[in-house]
This record gives sequence, structure tokens and C-alpha cells, in this order.
Amino acid sequence: MKLLKGLSQQHRTCPTPANGFGMTEAVVAAGAGILLIAASSLALRSTQTLINRSESKATLRQNTTNGLRLLRSEIERSIHIFVNNSGAVPVGMEHTDIANEQYQETLQQCERIAKARSQAFKPVFGIKMAELNSPVVYGLSVSSNRAGYSLMRCGAPLSLDGRYSETEDTFLAKAIEDIGVMKCTKPEDDCDPLINKEGETKSLKEVIDDLDVSFKADSTPVRNYMEPAFGVMTDRKRKLVKFIDPNPNNNDPDKFINFETESYLEALSATRTITRYPLYLAAFARADKRIEHYGDDGNGVLNGAYFRNVRSKRIRFLVDGSGSMSACILWGSTYGNWKIYWSGSYYFWSRQNCALTRMESLQTELTSLLTALSPDTKVSIQSFSSPGRSNHRTWRKSSNGLVKIGDDGIRESAIKFVQSLDNAQPTKWGGTYPWQGLDAAFEDNETDTLYFLSDGEPNKDRLGGNWGSNDYEPTANHYSNFNNTRTRALKTNTISLGLESPWMEKLSTQTTGDHLKVDKAYVTSKSSK
Repeated sequence: MKLLKGLSQQHRTCPTPANGFGMTEAVVAAGAGILLIAASSLALRSTQTLINRSESKATLRQNTTNGLRLLRSEIERSIHIFVNNSGAVPVGMEHTDIANEQYQETLQQCERIAKARSQAFKPVFGIKMAELNSPVVYGLSVSSNRAGYSLMRCGAPLSLDGRYSETEDTFLAKAIEDIGVMKCTKPEDDCDPLINKEGETKSLKEVIDDLDVSFKADSTPVRNYMEPAFGVMTDRKRKLVKFIDPNPNNNDPDKFINFETESYLEALSATRTITRYPLYLAAFARADKRIEHYGDDGNGVLNGAYFRNVRSKRIRFLVDGSGSMSACILWGSTYGNWKIYWSGSYYFWSRQNCALTRMESLQTELTSLLTALSPDTKVSIQSFSSPGRSNHRTWRKSSNGLVKIGDDGIRESAIKFVQSLDNAQPTKWGGTYPWQGLDAAFEDNETDTLYFLSDGEPNKDRLGGNWGSNDYEPTANHYSNFNNTRTRALKTNTISLGLESPWMEKLSTQTTGDHLKVDKAYVTSKSSK
């Protein structure tokens, strides 16, 4: 069975004529469970017309959840990505150039299909799959309701068991619907619409046809009025696909109208925005064993499925907000402003652009999970560092206990909290003091599952003394014994980023939880779950 069609929403935007077509999907991330593919596909059925803000938001969330599952799955099953390079391609990197001869047949097939449908299709990036001779190409088009944009997938169709079929015709369908249209950042009278050769305002299809998608400084060009609210960044080795702010030049909320800081989906009624939903993704090609040579030595914690097997409806997330989370995982090929990063033992300044830090990887993973949680799930989020430092804090909505993620504004508030963890300079984030957060989790009898993530050893033990190997067993025993005083046991899942953590592993074992070490060996394993 081919990728299923579905999810069609209505919306409009500023002066916006256009064209569009159908929708696809759904496969869950490779390694995160092929068995979920059928369920994800069935969830992508056509929906009724948007009725109100609440329903619109839920629809957009479902759209991004299923679309990003498919995209993440294919990226993580791939060897590398390829893009339209704006300059000379470095020697040895010819396989990452969309102009490479090996990709032309697929690109031509995609173009023929789109042309036969009178449909726009502008390739943005491609994915070289491990199990396919032909690539999979993702490109921009116009949404089904002709009021916004969509991300299209073109390539071999997928069956519900997650297998590709190269014996069937190339399949072109929508992966993510309702990508927003960039608004004017000046008073409306000062906005000059894009004009075609006939002197008329461009349709959205014409905007796509003329859109520049060449990667400059590892990113798609800055997007302006009437163009897609969609930006993509990669790393110097072309392993990463990361969604970014489509116009980082508009970074002053007091100066610009419709200030945004990320790619986003949008639902509209007439010319009025009903709701927007941010698009977050940072996925990494994991099928190539050469991955072990990428990233900063000693900091190679790569994007993976940090929060596995989430089934509980009463969950606490306790995540590391310390300065070491600023370590760069994937470096870009260009240089910009000076920024601070963690080296593994000290902070340093660099002008080299970092495509992905540990913190950004965590933010993307947790945001993706929060987006996908069912509305009746109750959650709490806490970030730990040094008491008194910027990242030693609790998400305010859950300061008094678990809150239902589906309540009005709660999901958005949770995501905003997660995305705020890198607001300050890393030197102000703090050290590694998880004890207050762990104590709060074990004292909360409503919670039955804890996800505890850290990238370093604690700076001090529970009692304020120096931390050492002799603390491993007593610390795990302390919290294991704490479980005996609770009305229900707390299942503690621990995630250690880039280091062996015997005490975290013992903690999970003694509380019937899972321990996951995320490092290069984990993310390069094709069988990782």
C-alpha cells in the first residue's frame, strides 16, 4: 500500500492567490518502532473543515506530528542528504549536491508528475536512503486549500510495514500541509506584493516556481513576504536536517509585526489567522558508519530517540540544563558571530557556526514528544543546573504538580518552556545538581513515570559532599527505598548523553525503569529502538 493521503485543512493569508494538491503519509521514525507505522498512517485521514481555534490547533498539531514522523524516519534511515549548493562543491562532497548525475532521473520523474497535475514542486533537499538505489526528494508546493504551502515527498512508495517498493512508480504526495505564508513585517501599506511578468500579484504557485532554494551558509535563503514560512539548515557533512527560523533578520519583537522565531504551520479563516503551530525538527542520518568521525571529539552525542516507550499518562521530565549542554555536536561549514560552547572540560568561543548542540537536540526531542502526547496525558517539566542559575527551574504551569497537556494553552506553554532553555549564555546555565528535581519527582505520588536526562556526573552528592564512584550505590539505593514509601512506585527511565553513568543505570534497574546511553555507538546502530 502506498503512502496514505490525508489531512487537508483550510486557511488563507495576506494577498495570497495560489495552487495546490493532496497530502501523504505516515511512518514513524526508524528505530523508534516500525509497528507504529500503520497506526500513524490511519491517523492521517481527511478531516472536516476547521471550526474554531481549539480544533484548528489540534488539527495543525496532528498534521505536524504525523508529517514529521515520516520525515524523521526517512532521515534517520538514510546515509546522507543532498541539497542545491549555492557555491562550489568541496572535493569529496559531490554526492551531497542535488546536481549530481545519480539523482537526476528521480528529480525528472518528480517534475513530470507535478507538471501533469499542474502542480508546483520545488525540491529543497533529498535523502540518499540506505536500502534504496533511488533517492527520496522533499520539496515545496502549495497546500490543498490554495492558501498556504506544503512540503511534498517524492520517491519510492512505502508500505505499512515500513518497506520501500522500487518496483512501483515514483510517488508524489504531501508530507506536511498548511505551512504558513510569510507576513509583512512592516505596516500593511508598506508591503509590496511579489509581481509576475504580467504585472499581477504572484499566485503561490508562481512564488514556488521562482523560489530560491540554494543553500547558503548551510541554510536555505532568508524568506520574505509571501514566501513559505519554512527554513532548513544542515551541517557541513550533510547529515542533519533542521528546521529553522525562515527569517532570522526579523529578531526584534518590538520592531517587527508578526514576529516569529521558527518555521510554522498556520490555519486561517478569510484573512484572519485562527492559529499557528511551530515546526520543530532536528533529525540526523544514522545509517552510515562513517558517522563516528563527525562532530567535536568527545562531544558526539547525536540526535536520537531519547524518550522511548512513552505509555504513561502521568509523567515527569527532569532534564539537564547545565552549561555542558552547549557542546556542539555538528559543526557547520561557515563562520558568523562569536558564540560560547562547552569543549568537554571548559568553555570556549568560536565563530564557526554550530548546526546542532546537545541542548538543541534535547529541545527538539522533547518538543516532538510534547507535540505528540495525547490530550489526557498529565506532565511536569523541570530543568536542573546549579541552584540560583538560569536553568535551575520548573515549568511554571507544573510548579504545583502535574497538568493535563490538552488543556487550553498548556501544550504551547510547555513547548515554550523547553525552547527557552538556551536563552541565556551557556556560562550562566549552571552546573549539574539534579537532587532537588529527583526529590520532587519521588515525593509526587501522582506521577508514575519519570524521564531523567543528564550529560554529566553530578557536581556534588545529595548531601553536598564531593561526588565519586562510592556514591553510585548509595544514591540509587536511596531513591529505590524512597519508592517503598510511595502509594505507587515511580518508574525511573534514565538517559545519559555521551557518558557512562553507572549510578543512573542502577537507579533505573532498581526502579523497574530503562536506562539509555546515547552516544555514537547508539545512534549508528541500525537496530536501535
